[in-house]
Amino acid sequence: MKAMQFFILLLVAISVIVIGCTGKLENSSSKEGYILEKKGGRILVVQDISQERYNDIKDVSSEALIDQSGLKLIWVTYEKLDQFQKGDHVVFWLDGPVAESYPEQGKAKKVEAR
Repeated sequence: MKAMQFFILLLVAISVIVIGCTGKLENSSSKEGYILEKKGGRILVVQDISQERYNDIKDVSSEALIDQSGLKLIWVTYEKLDQFQKGDHVVFWLDGPVAESYPEQGKAKKVEAR
């Protein structure tokens, strides 16, 4: 009887761990947006906006955009940023946790131009 209780408890514990860890898989999906700024091995990307909306904000300084908030911004660190420039539409895959500051901050395992 005790063996059966131990087995059920172990099964519940493993289920909780597996369910808790699946939230970390969110970073494996791709995200996309437009580069607003490129500075020091990282890019500031605005997500979830159209090309028209990007054209409206592209000449506004990144500091002003951060101050007004309301945009989904993320600083993405990546080693191979030489090929990218302000205005590029990019797709990126994050590697590891994302700092939930504003703007968010994360490290990319891959960045591609769209």
